[in-house]
Amino acid sequence: MSEWNYTSYWRPNFEAAEIAGWGAAMMASTAVHVAADMPTMPYLITLGVQAGFALAALPRALRVHRAKASLEGAKQTFTNLNALLKHYELEPDSFYYGEAFSWQQKHGQFAFELLSKDISTIIGKKGKRNAEVKGTKWIHGIGMAEEEPCYRPADQRSIHTLICGTTGAGKTRLFDLLIAQCIARGEAVIVIDPKGDQGLAETCRKTCEHIGKPHRFAYFHPAHPEKSVRLSLTKNYGRATEIASRVAVLMKSEAGDPFQAFAQMALNNVIQAMLICDILPTLVGLRRTLEGDIPGLTINVVKAYGRQVFGSDFDGMCDSAIAVAKAKDAESKAKVLRKLYYSNVAVVQPNTDLEGLLTMLEHERSHFSKMIAGLLPILVQLTAGEMGPLLSPTLDVEDPRRMADLNSVISGEQVLYLGLDSLSDPMVGSTIGSLALADLASTAGEIYNHKVPKPVNVFVDEAAEVLNDQMIQLLNKGRGAGINLYVATQTIADFKARMGDESKALQVLANANHIIALRVLDTDTQEFIGNKIPMTRYKYVMRTQGNSSSEGGIVHGGNIGERLMEEEGEKFPIALLGELPDLEFLAVFAGGDLRKGRLPILQFKTAA
Repeated sequence: MSEWNYTSYWRPNFEAAEIAGWGAAMMASTAVHVAADMPTMPYLITLGVQAGFALAALPRALRVHRAKASLEGAKQTFTNLNALLKHYELEPDSFYYGEAFSWQQKHGQFAFELLSKDISTIIGKKGKRNAEVKGTKWIHGIGMAEEEPCYRPADQRSIHTLICGTTGAGKTRLFDLLIAQCIARGEAVIVIDPKGDQGLAETCRKTCEHIGKPHRFAYFHPAHPEKSVRLSLTKNYGRATEIASRVAVLMKSEAGDPFQAFAQMALNNVIQAMLICDILPTLVGLRRTLEGDIPGLTINVVKAYGRQVFGSDFDGMCDSAIAVAKAKDAESKAKVLRKLYYSNVAVVQPNTDLEGLLTMLEHERSHFSKMIAGLLPILVQLTAGEMGPLLSPTLDVEDPRRMADLNSVISGEQVLYLGLDSLSDPMVGSTIGSLALADLASTAGEIYNHKVPKPVNVFVDEAAEVLNDQMIQLLNKGRGAGINLYVATQTIADFKARMGDESKALQVLANANHIIALRVLDTDTQEFIGNKIPMTRYKYVMRTQGNSSSEGGIVHGGNIGERLMEEEGEKFPIALLGELPDLEFLAVFAGGDLRKGRLPILQFKTAA
């Protein structure tokens, strides 16, 4: 639109009326020519002039008509895996995000004008079509003629994506599209789903089957233990202290809480002792030890470490010391071996990791129980009933269920669906999700330090349910390990409520370089998204009128006029985010690329 050329497409179609007028004039000329037997040449000249004026108005009339017709919006569309994978074949270095157009100043101008009008008077009866569709359809309609497949570079996924949208707006359908493409690329995919949406699980499973690799899919869900893999969330660590940290941090406490610090120290002592004994730390093992088997672990670790120092002769030294002290129960034997360690082993080769457990053995039992009172309920939740073998797998030939851990999922480029069943048991679901993110952060550190990074796509639905410090670390530093995070939430207030700290919630938001907003009703979230979009200037016509009279009241005058004005406004009116229809989105991609798009629904062929 020229700086001085301004017209509104939402006015009456004057050009169509003009064409109709010239058409009537052509018919009248023809009637006069036939009735009066006028000369042919003047008639043809007149007819040609009239037709020329009609044809000149035709393009403008069509533009106004098409603009109004587009306000009906787009119908819901569907796609299948074959069609989706063709996008990958056409653009192997890009990701497909549905159909979209670039939202520019002119689209903001159209929205600015329409918001001041009654849309029903423009669309008429056509506006009643698809009335069951929630939302305002004209938002996408004003640019639908420019719609094209929306591709984004695949390597930009590593700067993370935040997806906002209220319930039912289309977050899961967007996940379907992105997950299927990641699987088709042969990349590792981890889906953390607090709700346990079976649709997402089916997307993962059927896509793996479609590409001929069903073995890549692994399913975990506490409500379906018979179908779940046995998943170890403590197997991967760079340092033993990491396991203690990821479990202790699950305690609900304030920073610097001595109970949390003591619980972390106790966990670390037990884990270090287990590693000396070549015992893989599991949640079941940690619970069993802290609940009363510290003497048993003490006996094992002193013997194991003594053999490292003195060889097999140390077994005889232990048996002799126990016999002399006439120790019969485990606690008495443990105390005897503690003395043996300090008198014989520590003077030769002390071990501070082992001594931490020996200190716990000396601790007054009732006080120790009080100090870890906040930790034990968490361990009980994660090990009770079916949760024990699910989260603390061991080599059991009688259990046919597959064993998995996040390191093997990533290195094997597998697809793990992690349903948390938070609707049934929100505490356990949140705890498992937080543990998984902590384990993932540790695995990412291992990849960063010792391996060549490969793309790892992590989809977190209802992210506020599992948000923790480790997830913030992944957003901050996961790029170097190939981690691509897709974080979905309903409102940014969910993050603030979860973290209890607005600054930490803002860390999550600041590290997401791509923002995809579906229908958003929360005004704070709308404002956050609107702040990512620059302002622009809009044109409008100001109409003025006035009158004047002379001093004597004899001479009267009047005036009427129009002025083309400008004012600053939002490039995309953020209030419209609350009116987006289902499956429609506004995307603010890195670098200020603003797209208005819509998502197709991914369908799978059903068995005949």
